[in-house]
Amino acid sequence: MAYYADPSTDSRQVLRDTAETLSVTFYSGETATDADGSVTIGIVDEAGATVVASGTATTSSGSGVYTYSLAAQSNLKKLTATWSGTWGSAMTFDTHHEIVGAWYATPAEVRNMDSILGEATTFPAADLVDAIDYATAIIDDYTGASWTQRYHREVLNGTNSDTIRVAEMFPTTLLSASIDGTALTASQISEVALFDDGSLQRKSDTWTYTNPGNGVVVEYEAGVGTVAPNDIRWAARTLARYHLLEQVSRIPDRAISVQSEFGQIQLAQPGMNRPTPLPDVNVVLNRHRHRAPTAF
Repeated sequence: MAYYADPSTDSRQVLRDTAETLSVTFYSGETATDADGSVTIGIVDEAGATVVASGTATTSSGSGVYTYSLAAQSNLKKLTATWSGTWGSAMTFDTHHEIVGAWYATPAEVRNMDSILGEATTFPAADLVDAIDYATAIIDDYTGASWTQRYHREVLNGTNSDTIRVAEMFPTTLLSASIDGTALTASQISEVALFDDGSLQRKSDTWTYTNPGNGVVVEYEAGVGTVAPNDIRWAARTLARYHLLEQVSRIPDRAISVQSEFGQIQLAQPGMNRPTPLPDVNVVLNRHRHRAPTAF
């Protein structure tokens, strides 16, 4: 029987400067299963730096459930947690977590919306978190920017000029940078100017091109602000609610209209400049869009 590790959605994203309990449930097939002995954890960030030493003890918290209390993290980053134990034979499982600056919506905000309130059995907390993640991805992808601070790490070709451009717009903090394995000093990093279009400009040096390229590594935070605008937050809540209700809707997935006692109702369809089936949400996202429309 195959073994699986199912991490809690509550710890998928962790707010900056807050402690969080990472939790994972181990399964043999569909049955939650305890390890034969203890389970340990080790955590590294995306650059490979150790955050929690490998072999650190975890806590058994129920059938197949193990937890670890992660200390508050001051910098945004992406983490890989490696859980190790024995289930007949030694096994390791990875879970992934991100330290973020803020959320567009909280499960409590979505829970208080019409048709979701009081429906904890139909819409458990884990589904609310998934729906918020879904809405956030749609918003960020379509508008071309994150509306709160997020962590990014990129490996780039040098330019042999003072300017290099990263993929994300609105970089706000350059956490680290290296060229051909040599890290920029804190003084050098402080002299890099960050521009809204994603350009990073050095004051008195260049982003040297190294053969065969891909020698520049940068870690940075990016986002339009520290808190998303109210209409973006509304769009996230509304889209999350729609996504939840759509999972239990009896309307066929491919339907474009429905007939009711009031007549035929035409269903809105996503398309170019209409990233969601919700016209009011689309108006908000188009108003805040930083990415040019796709040409056909």
